[in-house]
Amino acid sequence: MAKAKTPIDEKFEKIDFDLFEALSAIDRKDYEYYDRLSEEQKRKFNPYMLLIWLSSVKGRDQLVSLTRANVMANNNMFAERMQDNPKLQWLSLCAASLGKGKQFREYLPTLSKSVVDYKKTATLDEVKKYFSKLHPNVDQELINEISKLFVEQQKRKCYLAEKFPTMKIVDINVLNELLTDEEIKKYERDSGN
Repeated sequence: MAKAKTPIDEKFEKIDFDLFEALSAIDRKDYEYYDRLSEEQKRKFNPYMLLIWLSSVKGRDQLVSLTRANVMANNNMFAERMQDNPKLQWLSLCAASLGKGKQFREYLPTLSKSVVDYKKTATLDEVKKYFSKLHPNVDQELINEISKLFVEQQKRKCYLAEKFPTMKIVDINVLNELLTDEEIKKYERDSGN
């Protein structure tokens, strides 16, 4: 028995979103690329992942690329007015591109999502590994010091996220900067803890 042919439009509907093809389109500043994606591909569009790869350009233009990615895309990418508009996110990613054609990128390690979202406190070991991979030429003593400070701050942020579960991550970061350890201890005492 012969296998039934799949209609052409259904074949294209099942195509996955190709991250590297999208990065190539960003490098070309192809502003219409997002419009050509199928509905399935649009559902799989991941602006966060594209932003990470966009900012990881290596070579002469590394600093310029990182700065543009931060200023033109990262600063507003997940703001309320943009987080629900993938087309606008795509346009900001293209605007942040250097527009010099295909760029060489290197994978950058990341911490786990639960650590970044302040749902779990980071361990000193995992933070040391992260910073060591991110900055392989930095003295291990400095990595240890930075890791300790990061873990201490991240622990405070996890505490604030637990106490104020409706706050956004941006607001938790600001509150962390404003509060002192003494004010947090006073809050705990006043709360009966």
